[in-house]
Amino acid sequence: MTASPHPSATDQAGAHLLQLTPSLFQGLGGWVAIPSSIDPGIPVLVAVHGVGRDARNQATLFAQQAALQGRVVVAPLFDEQQWPGYQRLGTPGRRADLALMRLLELIAFQWRVNTRRVCLFGYSGGAQFAHRFALLHPHRIAQLGVCASGWFTWPTDDPYPLGLGEGAEPMAWLGQAARNNFARFLQVPTQVFVGSQDCVADDKTRSSARIDQLQGTHRLERGRRWVEALSEEARRRGLEPRAELTVLPGAGHDFRECLASGELLQKFLPAVDRRQGSLPQAA
Repeated sequence: MTASPHPSATDQAGAHLLQLTPSLFQGLGGWVAIPSSIDPGIPVLVAVHGVGRDARNQATLFAQQAALQGRVVVAPLFDEQQWPGYQRLGTPGRRADLALMRLLELIAFQWRVNTRRVCLFGYSGGAQFAHRFALLHPHRIAQLGVCASGWFTWPTDDPYPLGLGEGAEPMAWLGQAARNNFARFLQVPTQVFVGSQDCVADDKTRSSARIDQLQGTHRLERGRRWVEALSEEARRRGLEPRAELTVLPGAGHDFRECLASGELLQKFLPAVDRRQGSLPQAA
C-alpha cells in the first residue's frame, strides 16, 4: 500500500487527506485523513461509502470533527468492478470484510494506531456493509453507526443476507457465522440514523413481499423497525438494548443533508476537549 497527498488536499480541517492506492491484499484502497496530532489510543473511524462510491467525500466530511479528537479517518473504496457486492460482504473469493481488515492492519503499521477495534460508520449501501461486518466481527467494533440503510439483516431464520439462516451457496455459512456472533453483536453500541424525509422508496430500495412485510417499505420505517427488533431480541436474552434510533430533521436520502442537521456528528462523534486529557475509550 502506498499513500500520497491529493493535489487539492489542505490542512484547513486540521488533517492531511491522503489517497491510498489499492493494497497488495485483494486490491482495496481508499482515502485516509490523518490529524495533525494523532491520539493513538482512540479508535480509528472507518467510514464506508454508498453505491455512489465517493470514499473521498466520506473522509473529507468527517475529517474536521475527527481531527479535533486526534482520530484517524479511513474511507475504503470498494470499486464497482472489483467489489460489486460489497454491501453483502462480497462475493466468493473476494470477501469485502476480510479485505477491510487487511487494509486496517497496514494502516496500523504505517501510522502506529490501534485498529483492533474501530468506530465503524456506513451510509446507505455502506450502512448495509457496516452492520453486516459488525454481525460477523463484533469484537472488532467499538461503536457502530448505520445511516440510511436500504435494508437490513434481521434476527430471523430467513436466509442470509435477509436473516441469520443459511443463505445461498457458495456463501451459505455467513448467516450461521452471524448467528453465532449475534449475542456479542447485541452488546455493540449501535446508532441508527435516518433522515425524517427519507420515507419514500426509490429505485435503489430493495423490495420484495418478504422484505416489505418484515421491514417496511422505506428507509425510515426500516430503520425504526430494525432498532425495535434488536432491542426486543436483547431483552429476550436478558441484555440491555444498545441500539438507538436518531431521526435527522429535514434530511432526505442525502449524506450532506444528514450531516447538516448537526445531530449525526453530535451523537456519533461528540466534541471532546483534548486539553482535558486523553479521550475516554469506547465501551
